[in-house]
Amino acid sequence: MPFHRSWMKYLQSPMQIRTSLGVVRSHVRSDLRIGSGGVIPEKFVPPNEADMPQLLFPPGIGVYASSRVHRFIHRSNPTQMLIYTDGACLDNGGENPRGGCAFVFRPSTSTEKYGHVAFRLENEGPTGEQHQQTSNRAELRAVIGALRFRAWMGDGFETIVIATDSEYVVNSSTNYIRGWLQNGWKRGSTPVENKDLWLTLLGECEQWPNMGPKIKFWKIPREWNTEADRWAGDAANEPFSDKFSDIN
Repeated sequence: MPFHRSWMKYLQSPMQIRTSLGVVRSHVRSDLRIGSGGVIPEKFVPPNEADMPQLLFPPGIGVYASSRVHRFIHRSNPTQMLIYTDGACLDNGGENPRGGCAFVFRPSTSTEKYGHVAFRLENEGPTGEQHQQTSNRAELRAVIGALRFRAWMGDGFETIVIATDSEYVVNSSTNYIRGWLQNGWKRGSTPVENKDLWLTLLGECEQWPNMGPKIKFWKIPREWNTEADRWAGDAANEPFSDKFSDIN
């Protein structure tokens, strides 16, 4: 589905900006699209409720990629990988909220020192509109940052499990969003918050069935998500970031 014309002016030629956390920001790639709800993500259900992601998805090397990739791989299903995501917002609901986002997609190794990406939440969304910074928005933006970080289909996995401690992200993306679509993006008479990011997330999910892995969401306790949580908090202290941009 082509993206809306109002998004076109934000899909500029690449211009990269390196942050103090080592992240390279660039203008939004041209594959950004508005979702229609044709593909709704599913929840990931572990074999046992007490299964920790660190044990169910230990560090490993992908066997289906064109080159060796270190990832968090399901211990009994090598076609599934996991990414930890988190968002934070300092002074959430206050006068000076500052959001940060992070995801951890691989273990640190002797050759790959960093397996995380952390970045400041932008004031503008993908449609160019200004939005209040909140913890919910930071959590959702972290997921989008992870999905758009690289061409994951090249890693050879059939499923990417997003592990997050955000009930807002997991329940909304796999359940509530169906009702929002049917009700014209309203909860009763109130517009759904962060509609621009939800449309972007749906757009990512709709690309993947034809091009790569299926996306699933796993709600985990916060104490199982400490690394992403720490980096998201650090990112909230990064310098001000205005325009929505892809993270490379």
